[in-house]
Amino acid sequence: MSFRVRLDKRVRLYILSLPRSHQVKIGKLIDSLSENPYPQRTKLVALYSTNFDIKKCKGQKNRFRARIGEYRLIYQVDESQVLVLKLDTRGDIY
Repeated sequence: MSFRVRLDKRVRLYILSLPRSHQVKIGKLIDSLSENPYPQRTKLVALYSTNFDIKKCKGQKNRFRARIGEYRLIYQVDESQVLVLKLDTRGDIY
């Protein structure tokens, strides 16, 4: 099943303000979310895939956090859609 990924306008502008190398990494993460937005269940799968560190946000239904170096991306999964809500550095996202 393929998911449609939508970015909040502020997230889109923030990505464009980042250095090109960071844009590429975040782009790979966003591409991977369209295939599987849920965290991998086993460490073995995570070792042999291009999986990013994804965890469910506590107290939030269908909301997840993905780690990309010093950045954190917060997104929500609704049926066949992924909505990227926030992107910022670790210290500023929460």
